[in-house]
Amino acid sequence: MKKGTKLYSILKLKCPRCQIGNLFNNPGLLVFSRVLEMPVKCPHCQQDFKQEPGFYTAALWISYPIVLIIFVPLIILGFSLDSLSGFFKIIYPFIILLSFMLQIPLMRVSRAILLNMTIDYSTKW
Repeated sequence: MKKGTKLYSILKLKCPRCQIGNLFNNPGLLVFSRVLEMPVKCPHCQQDFKQEPGFYTAALWISYPIVLIIFVPLIILGFSLDSLSGFFKIIYPFIILLSFMLQIPLMRVSRAILLNMTIDYSTKW
């Protein structure tokens, strides 16, 4: 991953403009406290993260197709469990639990995608 690309900013959860400051107060993908708490501005370049009231509700429209890509195959797998071997019947609940655990990183990544759709990388700020 090369710095200056949108993919770098999204996966590292960095500010889309400077790609140095963190998007969240508690950095990382797998966190369990202060999950969606963001600073008002980037600590490095002062980019405003609070674009307008209700800005991050659009992140729901970004995460929805991603959830469908994850859950539709799991639902199809669940309906076909009768024809699968016993191993898949045992592992299926663990797959479901894993997909629920992916909700927190998905919420964070969808916010990062939304910000990267509206803010471009710049070396001059």
